[in-house]
Amino acid sequence: MKHASVVIIFLYSFIYACDAFVSTRHGIKSPFVVGLRQSTQDVDTVIPRDILGPPEPLKNLQIGQKIDAFRRILESSTSMERLANFTIERVSYTPDAFVMHNFLTESECLEIQNSARKAAMTRAETITENDTKSRKNCEVAWLPSSRSEQSHQHSNLIPSLVSSVANIFLSPAVLSNPSAGVEDLQVLRYGTGGEFVLHHDGEPRTMTVIYYLNGVGGTWFPLARTSNDVNEDPCTNMNTSQMDASFYKTRSQPQNKQSALDLGKDFQPRSHGLLVEGGRSSEEDSPINQHVASIKQGDALVFYNYCDDGSGRLNWRALHAGLPTAEEDGEKWIANHWFRVNDLTEIS
Repeated sequence: MKHASVVIIFLYSFIYACDAFVSTRHGIKSPFVVGLRQSTQDVDTVIPRDILGPPEPLKNLQIGQKIDAFRRILESSTSMERLANFTIERVSYTPDAFVMHNFLTESECLEIQNSARKAAMTRAETITENDTKSRKNCEVAWLPSSRSEQSHQHSNLIPSLVSSVANIFLSPAVLSNPSAGVEDLQVLRYGTGGEFVLHHDGEPRTMTVIYYLNGVGGTWFPLARTSNDVNEDPCTNMNTSQMDASFYKTRSQPQNKQSALDLGKDFQPRSHGLLVEGGRSSEEDSPINQHVASIKQGDALVFYNYCDDGSGRLNWRALHAGLPTAEEDGEKWIANHWFRVNDLTEIS
């Protein structure tokens, strides 16, 4: 990704109950906002526009443009707060997607992994009747996101992550919505060859956060738009109405591996859409590629699953896959937070 101008954002991360959002203030200093707004085609609106996507100043960032931010970290050894700096970079226009570089510290990544091990990880597979496996060679554990569910064995790390992410990436309308919330943290360990085929996170998950706990990536969005050049859009020659129909048909019936893969056929990682990659298998010395965003341990990916045009529809460009873990990478450790709005009609 190309690097553009830098914007300073000051986040005051107030901790609050993670299973019921409330409005919280955060300050922005000297925002420099430029660039591309989403298309406002004529659609049947069922909710207000511009509330299910990124708020300002994130909304107008161009590909590669970065924002400096910080969050507060409580040092367990000293019980003292310190500020941790990180940057936010836009990596896709649709779905709106951003990488938070250096969001987690190495010790925080290890803490989440160790907590997952203690929680007794179990086999994680998505299987429907008469279907092939959509997720393989993977183990899962769930860790509580809410402060109220934290036991003396857990630190406040996960609730603090929820607070920081919510204050930056959720609109005021979502933050104040009584039906909004966040699911428990899903921690996944993929072995060599482990993968999760093309899928959509679905209703009512409005926003997804993927934390990269050991620096191994491989998250691919074959239909993502990463350029203003129409010729670079993987969906330029698509019949979007037909794609809408195919997507919702797939969503309305048990989704098997082949039907999911058909939605991204004829596309290749690194050449189409967006590939978020890291680890030994990534091509670190390769030339700049607008279809590739590099991550390392402690980075996180944030993307939005709904169209932000007031239609209340899922955005099929948010289809993504967890590519097979390369042998040279060994294992892939990631964690997922899903922010949700259970009743979109309550948003105003």
